[in-house]
Amino acid sequence: MITLDRVDVVYGRTVALDRVQARIGPGITGLFGPNGSGKTTLLRVLAGLLRPSAGKATVLGRATYPPPPALRALIGYAGHAPGLYPELTLAENLRLFATLNGTPAERCEDVLGALGLAGCAHERVRALSAGLRRRAAVARALLHDPEVLLLDEPYANVDDDAAELISRAIVEWWRPGRCAIVATHGAKRVKPYATATMVLRRGVLALHRNGA
Repeated sequence: MITLDRVDVVYGRTVALDRVQARIGPGITGLFGPNGSGKTTLLRVLAGLLRPSAGKATVLGRATYPPPPALRALIGYAGHAPGLYPELTLAENLRLFATLNGTPAERCEDVLGALGLAGCAHERVRALSAGLRRRAAVARALLHDPEVLLLDEPYANVDDDAAELISRAIVEWWRPGRCAIVATHGAKRVKPYATATMVLRRGVLALHRNGA
């Protein structure tokens, strides 16, 4: 579902990704590595937000950059920033994205409930804690029920109960034929449900195997 063909990303003299080559099939891949290892860069390439300096990345058979609208609609991405409008409430944000994606309005309530966010749905995003914003970002990524899910540090700033909600939402989203990559520098949250493992070190793919 995802291919990386000798992908390089270079910022000035810094090599963020170094000839990364992999094929990622259906399932949930845990992407591990310390801070600065290239996890965020890799997900941004796959989400079509960053052009590789060399090589090619494809998702569902299509090049990721520039991302065609049809491909963008099939990807759910949550980066470090929540990707929500801070002056709107969480519910207003989700209704807006639902309208843009042609998603039924009732789906907003589904993701809010799944991630334990119903109680803060009418609070402005700027007033939410870092942990709530992290869950809100995951809710936005899941909202349109994508075929490919890319999550960058979804467990940052969340407690154990919130982490369990996030894990459950990911597992309930997945079905045969879908693909997720969940990036984190702490593997313990993802290993219980991951079906494959990738490890980046200084931009190099050091490990890629089936099973966590």
